[in-house]
Amino acid sequence: MPTTARRSVLGATALAVILVAGTGCSSGSGPAGGGDSEVLESLGVLAEDGSTQQVAYLDVDKAREVGKGYERGLGSVGLPGGVLSGYPPPPWGEALTMTQVDASIDTSSAGRWSGSFDVEAITAELKSNGYRQTGDDETWTNSGRNGLSLRVSKQEILYAVDDEASMAAVTPENGDSLGDKEEYQRVTECLGDVYRADFSSLTSAEPVHLSALGQRAASTGTTGAKNTEIFCLIAKDEATADRAAENLRSVVAEEAPAFDGTKVTVGKGDRPVVRAVVPDTGAQRPGRLILSGTDLWMAVAPSEF
Repeated sequence: MPTTARRSVLGATALAVILVAGTGCSSGSGPAGGGDSEVLESLGVLAEDGSTQQVAYLDVDKAREVGKGYERGLGSVGLPGGVLSGYPPPPWGEALTMTQVDASIDTSSAGRWSGSFDVEAITAELKSNGYRQTGDDETWTNSGRNGLSLRVSKQEILYAVDDEASMAAVTPENGDSLGDKEEYQRVTECLGDVYRADFSSLTSAEPVHLSALGQRAASTGTTGAKNTEIFCLIAKDEATADRAAENLRSVVAEEAPAFDGTKVTVGKGDRPVVRAVVPDTGAQRPGRLILSGTDLWMAVAPSEF
């Protein structure tokens, strides 16, 4: 599809991705250890019935290190997404801050933040804002605040929107999480060791079943560390994979020099994986492929097949 036509369908998809990206790491291109990755472990918190939603994972600790000495900063790419980051006003007052969060996994309606939390201070604020514990699972709810439900401990906060039953979105039955699904396992392995990963919705009926964008830094804690963005997708068959790779290479050529140095590889066999490794320069802010330069992601939209 010509560049102008592709951009004409950008709006809705880009906006939905950015909402998860934060309404708010190693070098090389080889995959990390798949099932042992922190990304996949975090996906294990989300129930399979949430697979129609976009998902954002962030290693907040690594993001902080990447941003050290980087005068432009990571912006929203370095902040947890989901409803908690933009919940106005927060029911926990000042008892919970971003500095307490080490990692997050978020959808538009549920997720988990892990870190070190002051349970007494947070629960005191919840009580003062009308929240009450219900049942035996220590879930805090307040139906007058859009049905936000929370579970708070020293090391994690689980949350969901709508009603108490929605906490099932972050308490999956054994074997029923997103991390148990082959599509997420294979795409996560393709991303490798990333400090941030943004997954599209799982759409098994479409030519591209699942795609994701990962953020890497050459090294954490290094001033001006180079960022590399890894784009991965799982296709329904080899013909679709070849077409997706062709579309990606076409965008790289059309948009030169924006994506110069991008390397696209194509897998074989059943539901092959396509991978694009996009290097950034110091002049390009991390996360540009999800925040502004979304042409690569749009190259594999359903309308392209």
